[in-house]
Amino acid sequence: MRPLRVVLWAADLALVALVAVDFRRTPRPRALGLRRDAPLRAGLGQPFERVVEIDPAPAAAGLRVQLHEEFPDEFEVVARTLDGRPAEPLAGSPTGGPDQGVLGARPLRLARTYRGTRRGLHALGRVRLRVRGPLGLVERQERLAGAQEIAVVPALAELRRTLELAASERWRDLGVRHLRRRGGMTEFESLREYVNGDDVRTVDWKATARRSKPIVRQFQEERGQELLLLVDCGRRMAARTPSGPWRGWTKLDHALDAALQLAAVALQKGDRVGALAYDAGVRAWVPPRRGSRQLAQLSRALFALQPREESTDLARALRELGVRHRRRAMVVIVSDAPDPLSAEEERGALAHAGRRHRLVYAALDDPALRAAAEGDLAASGSGARTGAEPEPHTGEAAGGAAAARAAALRLGDERAETLRRLAGARARVLDALPAEAAGPLLASWLDARRAGAQ
Repeated sequence: MRPLRVVLWAADLALVALVAVDFRRTPRPRALGLRRDAPLRAGLGQPFERVVEIDPAPAAAGLRVQLHEEFPDEFEVVARTLDGRPAEPLAGSPTGGPDQGVLGARPLRLARTYRGTRRGLHALGRVRLRVRGPLGLVERQERLAGAQEIAVVPALAELRRTLELAASERWRDLGVRHLRRRGGMTEFESLREYVNGDDVRTVDWKATARRSKPIVRQFQEERGQELLLLVDCGRRMAARTPSGPWRGWTKLDHALDAALQLAAVALQKGDRVGALAYDAGVRAWVPPRRGSRQLAQLSRALFALQPREESTDLARALRELGVRHRRRAMVVIVSDAPDPLSAEEERGALAHAGRRHRLVYAALDDPALRAAAEGDLAASGSGARTGAEPEPHTGEAAGGAAAARAAALRLGDERAETLRRLAGARARVLDALPAEAAGPLLASWLDARRAGAQ
């Protein structure tokens, strides 16, 4: 037995020696230079990339590292780095799994893609860096302090296209279909390059000959108009889009996106633009100004607002607006149809404010309720056209679906009646799904703007 014991002792000592050697050859994670880079701003629902670069110690080449990062619940992982390549998040892991790579002669780049699911100011937190020794017997890890704030703002994904189309008067491409054109183009503003779709009658042939490229004349119908955006932040704006590319967006998310797109176009047209956010009281106020910086000011003031469980008081918001801004303006209200109990009060408030201002009332519908009201009709219509048989349902399930549809239809009728009442109160009223509101909102604003020029 003694020879066997000697062998075991020798093996243990050899293992301890190997562990010691591996430990000595494994640098402390803190000794590796680490830099994190992430954008200061990211659009809601838009992927953005965070990059961590790790500088190797002189003797650390070939060592494997893992990076675990603290991030807020409002971020979801889209992709991570696994051995130098983008990889799917680890299934079943709330963190998406670590970023992994092997140190080499150059800095190791670990990229991770997040998506912000809630507007506001959020922060990436501390990182835990783990380094595995060259023999694979030792892993050293340390938490490295640090935080980086990222502002998740309204996405405005279509803003550049919206501005380009508005500049070239291609309103139909923005969803502006039914537009009473009044006043015409009365005042020359500037020259600009031709954009595909421009009216050939606006081509300035002399300027085109001088510059050897198509140049068009740009006109301004009216200067110096004022636009005030009133955005409802009450409990009705908390309804979420249940599916599709905007899944999880609240009505308020869509309202801010559409309102800021409208603000950008109005500022481009030379208008002064301001905003007031409200629920039971005023949440934010930005006085109207013109110029390219005003859009950034509006975004900074509004981007972090979230719906609160409070009733909306439009009458109070309009009174506050009357105190803060006494000049005549176009007022665009982005809200939802009021409930029947407060409909008459809102109608009176609109009628009173309409004596001074031109009003547009944009009511954002509830996507879930509209789907409940229209889904079964669409399905049965599709089946009738294609000859497909409907799926069998139990009597209890069919009864529940019919009851839900009947309730949604009843609420839809109440909503339509409320909007008809508001339309008689000196306000242009539009009704749209949140994700489809930008086009109709631009159409209503442009139509009211041109009508006001008469």
